[in-house]
Amino acid sequence: MRKLLQTILSSSRKRRSLAVGAALWLLRLVHVAEEDELNRYSDKLEGFCLSPDSVSRRAYCAVEDRCIDCEFALGFLVSAIEDLGYAYEERF
Repeated sequence: MRKLLQTILSSSRKRRSLAVGAALWLLRLVHVAEEDELNRYSDKLEGFCLSPDSVSRRAYCAVEDRCIDCEFALGFLVSAIEDLGYAYEERF
């Protein structure tokens, strides 16, 4: 499968551009999913702050860690989307 794809993609820049376009589409979907997840966790943290006695420190830290993971993922996704778009001259 890999050799077949390499052969197809090595034949022309237009085909590579189509493949990169599909990859960018998928990356954007993942980006939206990560943003939604970050918003959910941020809302959860805000709820914890409104009633600090109802949540354990461990639960708060777990949600905070998930927020940080989402932020890191979003940073890498934005960078990848921008770099691929620039490399293949996609206009945003």
